[in-house]
Amino acid sequence: MTRKKFLCLAGVLLAGCALMCVAFIVEKRLPKTEWDGEQYRIEEVNVLDAKFARPYSKLRDDVGTVLVLATNAAAYCMAVLLIGLKTGDRKQSLKMMVFDSFTYGECCLYTSGLYHLLKICVMRIRPYMYFPGPSEKGIAEGDFCLSWPSGHSSLSIIAFSFMLGWFAARFPQSKLRKPALCVFLLIALSTMAMRMLSGNHFLTDVLSGAALGFLVTTAVFRVNNAIWGRDETEEALHPAG
Repeated sequence: MTRKKFLCLAGVLLAGCALMCVAFIVEKRLPKTEWDGEQYRIEEVNVLDAKFARPYSKLRDDVGTVLVLATNAAAYCMAVLLIGLKTGDRKQSLKMMVFDSFTYGECCLYTSGLYHLLKICVMRIRPYMYFPGPSEKGIAEGDFCLSWPSGHSSLSIIAFSFMLGWFAARFPQSKLRKPALCVFLLIALSTMAMRMLSGNHFLTDVLSGAALGFLVTTAVFRVNNAIWGRDETEEALHPAG
């Protein structure tokens, strides 16, 4: 890798870190919102979101979190494993593994920073606040007013979005491409459903979150891959000699 490429990739990383730091600082400096104890009226919500709104369910809340962790871990492991198995040169294989790991981390970094900032700016009340028995933890932590967009939906779609671009750039003819993408998309949709069924998000929250995760991940992957260059990929996948 040339010095210019290294500096460009470092710049993308630093920008992502700066975004995440800004989101963290703003979130910490804002005073915690407190609930006055009065139940919100579902009639104040638009018809589409109100129709799919549900009371709080801790079990479904936990299931959604597990799905996010599982799908991202599975996508990362698949990318690393396939590179290791299909790359002829061990040194080039390791280089590409590091690069893809670096890119995956950046996708998560940018997505997390953006959805945190948007949540703070919008301050939308979560669906469970419109029903009896809201989340006590959400109320205590002031999280009950951070509904839009759905962070879990943003993070869950990263796996699908990353692997979509990854297969196209690395192994476009792979027989694993379609089944793998179908599985990652199914898990992402399941996560989105759990976020609604648990009472944490409205329909527009999860759709917006998924759109955010998809666009950010696609953009970060393309930028990094453009900096990395086709020649580096070809050298790793098809070493001379």
